[in-house]
Amino acid sequence: MIKTNTTKQNRIEIRVDKNNKNLIEKAAQLLGESTSSYVLRHSLRAAIHDIGEHETLVLTGKDKELFYSLITNPPKPNKNLVNLISNHPLQ
Repeated sequence: MIKTNTTKQNRIEIRVDKNNKNLIEKAAQLLGESTSSYVLRHSLRAAIHDIGEHETLVLTGKDKELFYSLITNPPKPNKNLVNLISNHPLQ
């Protein structure tokens, strides 16, 4: 899942105000983590979530039925598609 104990050669820097820094440091301290580990762990979790939100397609029941129908019974190619395929054969 989230691997954070590998050799670290890259760096990310952020600027925060004093209140936010104190809040993050307190949370990290309460969990027995360094501030860097705390920020990295939460950032990785958020990044995985955000990427998943953008890369996942959620279909309604009606959309699922339409998708399945088109996959299992594709329509015949129209004239433009036939012309395109004949002018650009697959290699």
